[in-house]
Amino acid sequence: MLVRSVLIEKKEIKMKTTKILVQKTIIGLSEDNKAKLKSLEIYKDKKHFQFLNGWVDLSYELGKNIEEVCKLTNCELPKIEAMYNKYNTLRVDYHFNSPVPKIVETLIDSLIYVTEDKSERICEYCGKSCDIEITEKNNHYINVCEKCFDRKKRD
Repeated sequence: MLVRSVLIEKKEIKMKTTKILVQKTIIGLSEDNKAKLKSLEIYKDKKHFQFLNGWVDLSYELGKNIEEVCKLTNCELPKIEAMYNKYNTLRVDYHFNSPVPKIVETLIDSLIYVTEDKSERICEYCGKSCDIEITEKNNHYINVCEKCFDRKKRD
């Protein structure tokens, strides 16, 4: 809590200001899926994955591929800053702590772009690759298959 003093017509008035944190609903993964992702070295320190269970296999595949690129090129693993749904695709933000060859960054960027493209066609609930409906949930747009869309509509 912050306390501010304001001088109005030579009178001192103390005002209390409280900071309020407004947070969006966090989309969680099952404990099994968190454990699966954290089994990879690249995700070991990652605390939050902001996507649904249907994209776990896709994220796991991406992590394995990035680890393989780094192993083959003898480079450190990048630090994954965030993994989240944006514009109905899986987005990944990362950085390296030390310089790496430009080709390594280009390869990793390419892997991320391919994953992003694949995520457009994968249901975020069940992971099926099929015809996808885009629906809104809590001001958040998600990709769902017809079966999951019908099930969520009933809930």
